[in-house]
Amino acid sequence: MKVISFINPKGGTGKTTSVINVATCLVNSGYKVAVVDTDPQMSLTNWNKNDKANFDVYTASSEKDVYQVRKDLSGYDLTVIDGAGSLSVITSAAIMVSDLVIIPVSPSPLDFSASSSVAAVLEAQAYSRKVEAKYLITRKIDNAAMLTLLKDSIDETGLGRFKTALTNRQTYVKTCVDGNTVFDTKDGAAKGEVEVLTKEIIDSLM
Repeated sequence: MKVISFINPKGGTGKTTSVINVATCLVNSGYKVAVVDTDPQMSLTNWNKNDKANFDVYTASSEKDVYQVRKDLSGYDLTVIDGAGSLSVITSAAIMVSDLVIIPVSPSPLDFSASSSVAAVLEAQAYSRKVEAKYLITRKIDNAAMLTLLKDSIDETGLGRFKTALTNRQTYVKTCVDGNTVFDTKDGAAKGEVEVLTKEIIDSLM
């Protein structure tokens, strides 16, 4: 079983939206998937209040719950952790149990600045077990200067980034509000970029 965590201590970076759509795509690709909601606001759990998710949803309210993930969810192919919108012991625990940490950032200096604390935890964790981490650009907009600045800033960290970005689309917002995913819509572009991103994530784990 592999563990993937989506982590950025700043709220509004697209963590939960990314988790929902990537996890759905993983199940569509034939994987048995569990998603663990570690955010005190329980955004993902609330999104699934009508039980429409094609993956199983669990909650973790303490770092102990997160450390138990590998044991308790060993029957799954993949466990995806939706990180909290703050840097906490739960966030650190999620990094420690992960095989891959994904750091969502939008083309905003605040998003990137907040992600530096994740990099610091990854660096400390590397002394006992190195965890692979990659940045994921979310809410991509057609502003070449901002996008170039973000990519350059990411490249300077020494961590990787996914080639595929998630574009700033109303489809992502509307489906999250309605308890759906992009795969419940006719937005072929949104579905396509999630599918390509998911393949990149799977390749990173192999």
